[in-house]
This record gives sequence, structure tokens and C-alpha cells, in this order.
Amino acid sequence: MKEKLINLDEESKNALYEEYKYIIDILIKKYYSLALQLGIDIHELKEEALYAFSDAINSFNESKNVKLATFITVCIDRRIKKVIKKYSGQKAKLLNSFYSLDYDYEEGMTLKDMISDEKTDPLYNLTIKEDYDELITKIENSLSSSELEIFKLLENGLDRRSIALITNKNDKQVDNAIQRLKNKIRDIIKD
Repeated sequence: MKEKLINLDEESKNALYEEYKYIIDILIKKYYSLALQLGIDIHELKEEALYAFSDAINSFNESKNVKLATFITVCIDRRIKKVIKKYSGQKAKLLNSFYSLDYDYEEGMTLKDMISDEKTDPLYNLTIKEDYDELITKIENSLSSSELEIFKLLENGLDRRSIALITNKNDKQVDNAIQRLKNKIRDIIKD
């Protein structure tokens, strides 16, 4: 195989597509619900993924000691994120501040594992509840009274506008408080 895949003929590129098209499917599924929330047409997202796939094949360089599948995944993921950022505007800042469910909270335990109901062991569930309660206590102890009020309202599922009305604060004040909350929570989780 040549150093760059750019010189491949169309048949070889099609063969590579058949071999690695599963990556597109996985990444589309990963961002599917977010795309729907933002009103992104799934077909547009798939087209962008295909463009990224093609770009990855054309710009892949074997001398970089990176697997082709990894390179394709990174290229497609970046392209999809770019589309999502385009559609979300201000929401992109929020998106980047959230932890992934695959975030490693404790060694070997992701956030997804902590909130999952898949495990039915009562001792495990009790331990998880205790960890969660401890985390909530740490969070609540680190917040000012104003931040705590907003945290409780967010916990109860209220949106920013409703919180602004209830707390007699303007949207900017509520947004600033939520950003402070996120930063404090992020710091607590990191510790």
C-alpha cells in the first residue's frame, strides 16, 4: 500500500468504504438524539459524515503511525461536531461543558454505570445511591444560597426562563449562576 491513500482508484475506495462504513453508523447513532433536538436533518448529518469519510481516506498518511479506522473516526466525529456547533450556536458552549456518559468518574466506573438501572444487585444500588447522595451533599455545600436555589429548581426540571421568573432574576443572571454551578460541579467531580 502506498504512503498516502489519495492515489487509490475508485474501486479500492469503495472497498474501504464497505469495510469502514460501520463507523458512520456508530457516530450517527451517537449524535442522533442531539441532532433531532437541534432540528438537524439526519440525511444532512449522514452526508457530512460521508464527506468526512472521503476526506479521511484522501488525506490519510500511513507514516503517521495511526490506524485508518481511528483516523476515519476522528475525522467523521469532528465533522459531525462542526455541524452540530453550526446548528446550536450558543448551545455549543453548553454542549462542551457537559460530561459524557462515558466520563470515567471512578476508576472503571463511568457516569453511565452510575445512573444505569441495568445492575440489580441491591448492595451495588445502595452504594451508588450513597455515592450520589454524597456528591449532591458536596455540591450543595459548595453553593451560595442563590446558586443552591437555582440548583434545586434545575433538579426539579425547570427551564431557565421559569427559573428567572421564580427567582426574580433576569436571564443573564440565571445563565451566569448556571455556569458557576457547572464549574463548581465539574471541580467537585474531578476531585
